[in-house]
Amino acid sequence: FLRYYHPPTLGNTTVQILHQAGDLLGGNRSEVAAGYALNALPETVIHCTRERPLLCMLLMLGTLWMGYTLYQFKRSPFLHVKVREVMSDCALPISVLMFSFIGSYIFSDIDLPVFKVHDRPVFRVAPFERLSALNVVSAMGLGFLLALLIFIDQNIVVSLTNAPENRLLKGTAYHWDLMLSGLINILMSVLGLPWMHAAFPHSTLHVRQLAFVEQRVEGGHLYETIVQVKETRLTSLAANIFIGVSVLLLPLPLQWIPKPVLYGLFLYIALTSIDGNQMCDRIALLLKEQTSYPPTHYIRKVPQRKIHYFTFLQMMQLLVLCTFGMYPIPYMKMIFPLLMIMLIPIRNNVLPHIIEAKYLDIMDAQHM
Repeated sequence: FLRYYHPPTLGNTTVQILHQAGDLLGGNRSEVAAGYALNALPETVIHCTRERPLLCMLLMLGTLWMGYTLYQFKRSPFLHVKVREVMSDCALPISVLMFSFIGSYIFSDIDLPVFKVHDRPVFRVAPFERLSALNVVSAMGLGFLLALLIFIDQNIVVSLTNAPENRLLKGTAYHWDLMLSGLINILMSVLGLPWMHAAFPHSTLHVRQLAFVEQRVEGGHLYETIVQVKETRLTSLAANIFIGVSVLLLPLPLQWIPKPVLYGLFLYIALTSIDGNQMCDRIALLLKEQTSYPPTHYIRKVPQRKIHYFTFLQMMQLLVLCTFGMYPIPYMKMIFPLLMIMLIPIRNNVLPHIIEAKYLDIMDAQHM
């Protein structure tokens, strides 16, 4: 940080006083000058000490560990089945509250990063009159890419949520949902607020929380099968109402939740969404011996070498997407939706020349 921060200019007299102080204290002159530079930093800048990154890492990993442990607690033989279900359903808020208390109260003497809250009004109409013609044209291009990303994300989420194994019975309205998201995003753009869209893996986790699950053992492996889902819109409505009410909790008490705890929350969501993901299961096959493979439909019908080829190609595509999605150059991430669209012709025109189409159809299918 000191490479880019320029402290106030020191006069010759001040420099001489610092050097004399360094000589009197028996220290190095450069150390005294560095100490002066740190003291000259703005009050909003947090000095990075050795304790701070260590505590951040412990809070993040601790939130992940407690959340995932409580999430898996429903499979343990301890306590009553209803208690296990409640602890598993409330794993995320319990872990966030616990480690927020540890970070903000027990270690209150260590400054932790928190999300900044601006004093400007939440609802403010964007000043469109300041935009030039070039701004409008460039915004149209960027807006198209963002709309493309929302379209892809929306369709991926609804297809995964309404997969046959979830046994959903009520009708769907994909086009109406997408149109409603577009209308809401128009209002969000006018008010200068972030866009909204379907969120994965929250949607599939929501279905799992409303499902009645039955466990079965097949080939030495434990499987969970959804028997029925209590389909209702009340839970989604209540969740979004609480999200809106959380604006009233700014800056306190929401600023008592440190950023590392939220990073642990995101890791928890990512880890719990891996369960049942076919690509992650096939990546795990690379580390297993063939006798321990689960008896899935693609294991029974696709040669082992073809499965590993398909997994390797998917990993390469995922690596390319992550490279552009996380690249630090501004607006480079906007190419991400175009790359996702390009995966469709790659799947339909390139992959069949490497792996037979019949095997690709089997591995693309969830259940056969």
